[in-house]
Amino acid sequence: MKSRHPLLSSILFVVVVSLAALPGCAVVDQKIALNYSPTERSFGMHDGEITVARSGTEPSDRNSKGEWIIGSLNNVHGVRQADLLSDRKLGDWISDALSLELKKSGYRVSCRPTVPDDVLLGVQISDITAYLNVSKGLVSTDTRQELKFTVDLIQRGVKSKSFAVASRNTQSFALNASIEDKEKIMLQSLQDAMLQIIPEINALTDKK
Repeated sequence: MKSRHPLLSSILFVVVVSLAALPGCAVVDQKIALNYSPTERSFGMHDGEITVARSGTEPSDRNSKGEWIIGSLNNVHGVRQADLLSDRKLGDWISDALSLELKKSGYRVSCRPTVPDDVLLGVQISDITAYLNVSKGLVSTDTRQELKFTVDLIQRGVKSKSFAVASRNTQSFALNASIEDKEKIMLQSLQDAMLQIIPEINALTDKK
């Protein structure tokens, strides 16, 4: 049976062939800023000296330009297409945020590679795991983020308490997630982590 619309059939054929010949959209690396601003919650005013230190493993992957890889940009099938980058190391981002929150609460903070035995109170951060994966779908973009690490509270060289901090977040965005969206996800993740740490430190200093 012959088609009654040969012209339409020809046009459709050309469109289909043309679409099939188009290359996939290239996905390039994307850089976001790892910033921090203090939470709006008040932890009350405290006094004393605290040393903040980091040890153990933490994400350390870098590209050829020296930029830190903090996540991935994936296609609709979840296959990694490009990297999510930052100029800051995740460990520096976390310890700087903690120092800022402690200073806001009235503490006198110093940052060192390790906690000395003679300090009254030290906070040791270790075993950092953090990532932000962004998967682009046909009509939406899904993000999956996780931040976790271990905190040891040390008094005069003796570990007084150890606990895990974890923050997880999944979101869906219409069509695409902007750079600002990704930066906000990371910021809120670290703020949530600080809400878990500061009360533990305050509880320990209040016992003195």
